[in-house]
Amino acid sequence: MKISRTIVPLLLGATLLVLGGCSSDQTKQSGIHNMNMNMDMSMEPIKVELHWSPEEVVVNQKVTFEAVVTQDNLAVDDAKEVLFEIVSKDDSEQKIEFKGKLVSDGIYQAEGTLTKEGQYIVTSHVTARTQHSMPNKELSVKP
Repeated sequence: MKISRTIVPLLLGATLLVLGGCSSDQTKQSGIHNMNMNMDMSMEPIKVELHWSPEEVVVNQKVTFEAVVTQDNLAVDDAKEVLFEIVSKDDSEQKIEFKGKLVSDGIYQAEGTLTKEGQYIVTSHVTARTQHSMPNKELSVKP
């Protein structure tokens, strides 16, 4: 009876040590895996070039807005969001948004028309690879 009282706590302690060692090993492996995933992610900022065509826009004319997205001089094809926001310089309440879609290597486009002449600010909101970029340009819409 005295032997079993001594052996049971020893066996229990040995079991806990073995289980603790296994979970510690998994934690190390998980940490190494996460470190490798982070090494694949570039710290270089994404770059966004904003364009539209035609360059000279007329009221009610179809316009193609384009954002060229790169990182480390390579095309970014996995942007989570590309949104073109057009805001009137005369009335900031007057705002139009067009959602961009991937059409080619790193090139996102959206089409739309502007129904009023005036000066606008076009901002491309691009969210990609844990980063957000929002370059803007001035657009003049003629009658």
